[in-house]
Amino acid sequence: MITYNTDIPVLLLIFNRPDTTSRVFSQIRKARPGKLYVAADGPRFPEEKTVCDQVRKMAIAVDWDCEVRTLFREKNLGCGTAISQAINWFFEHEPEGIILEDDCLPADSFFGFCSSMLEKYRDDARIGHINGSNYQSGAVRGDGSYYFSTLTHVWGWAGWRRVWKDFDLKIESYPLFEKMNCIDHMSAHAPFKSYWNYYFRLHYERKADSWGFQYSYLNLINRRLSVIPNVNLITNTGCSNKPTHFIQDHPFADIPLSEMDCIVHPSFFVADVEADIQSQNLELRIPSTLPCKNSFSFIKEKLISMAAGKNSGMRIPRIIHQVYFDPAGLPEHLAVFSQTWKETMSGWEYRFWDGKAVEQLMESEFRALIPLFRSFPLDVQRWDFSRYLILYRYGGLYADLDYICLEPLDTLLWNSSCCFGMEPTAHAIRNGKPFIIGNALMASVPGHGFWTQIFNDISQYKWQRHKHKGLQVIESTGPYMISRVYEACETKDEITLIPAGLVAPLSLEEVQDVIEKKITKEMEDKVDSAFALHYFLGSWYPQVENDI
Repeated sequence: MITYNTDIPVLLLIFNRPDTTSRVFSQIRKARPGKLYVAADGPRFPEEKTVCDQVRKMAIAVDWDCEVRTLFREKNLGCGTAISQAINWFFEHEPEGIILEDDCLPADSFFGFCSSMLEKYRDDARIGHINGSNYQSGAVRGDGSYYFSTLTHVWGWAGWRRVWKDFDLKIESYPLFEKMNCIDHMSAHAPFKSYWNYYFRLHYERKADSWGFQYSYLNLINRRLSVIPNVNLITNTGCSNKPTHFIQDHPFADIPLSEMDCIVHPSFFVADVEADIQSQNLELRIPSTLPCKNSFSFIKEKLISMAAGKNSGMRIPRIIHQVYFDPAGLPEHLAVFSQTWKETMSGWEYRFWDGKAVEQLMESEFRALIPLFRSFPLDVQRWDFSRYLILYRYGGLYADLDYICLEPLDTLLWNSSCCFGMEPTAHAIRNGKPFIIGNALMASVPGHGFWTQIFNDISQYKWQRHKHKGLQVIESTGPYMISRVYEACETKDEITLIPAGLVAPLSLEEVQDVIEKKITKEMEDKVDSAFALHYFLGSWYPQVENDI
């Protein structure tokens, strides 16, 4: 076992979970550090104070020779502020140390590994972070006990004041980082550009409450590397059961612990880009095979040539449906978008549905569903539900009003009975999903059985399941619901999923760049290879603007 230098202090970050805190503290007790710092955020509401106090007593029950310092808040500061201030406090007193959260359970050798790495790289400016987690699924990287990475994992780590002193919770420099396209020149991060830029901007705009992305940003902009052990020395026990800050059922939750008997230093001081890409693929649940960025041009040409002159085989009725409930009528820009469908698919019937027309449809065809329709807490859920009813009753093609038609979609729908346009891969990456089936572009024959499965799922959904309205919408009647029903569907072969490259070639971030006239050649090529373009304007966002 690697010897732990007990002069290296430990910071334990706690909150309100006695079960996980007890397990982590037991491991700290076995290591017997000479100094223990314990920081706790305050309770969010009065009823939480009892359990917070219980956890605080548990975390300072030291029965070995140890100096204990505490930073216990009376008021709740939130994840970002509370944790970053606690680490500030720790490094104000110590030049280096080990940091553990209350759900990050360390192996016995974690402490020895960290103290050895802190000593070896203490004055090496190339290294910014020492990590305890390994997400390589058993693959050994390089010829040492550890390898170098450009990623900053924070589930059990060690670091130095020399790095943390420049930490900026607000990441004020991010606009320049984005403007200069810095991430394009970072081999391991460039394939996940949309994901990283989305979260960096989210934190820059103060729309997220965490600190890990800002710490990753700090090491990224300074080109510092992390040390990652070739065995897993940390397991997160809090993500699969009532996670405090992270999504439930995280792919890296509860990874089995291993031990490290000795340290062999790697021969080469080079970041393992392949390992970093694998970690991100696994964490973001990205499918292993994705179309290359130029393949859709060929697919588009092939589809058009195959369908040329074929009038038979079209099972979906040639009817275009669009829905808009605002009695004031369509804004000018949406009217322009809508006109592209009428002109490009001139051989199709066009039907516009307003709120009154949908009410009439409910009264005449779906009286049994009226109570459900009127029970939705948000208008956007009624908008979603109405489009499913329309396609079930009449069949045809539904398109959101922020969609424009670039080419007739007959070739995409030919010989299909039920079709859905996929959302861009960048959206799936950002939300930790393997894929997202959109509900902004759909087509089917009348009475298709998939709609019945959708109605059943919606009717059984519990509105109180999510406290955030935005997530409630997409989970109850939106894309996450469609994706959920599809995954449970036993007749997937009847459903056609149209790749986003053909019907939604640009991500939300890229569309925003287009609107601001920041158009690249790559964006132009993507649009040229598509049949339709979704602008993701989100007319429903104001209904949930405090939760997005």
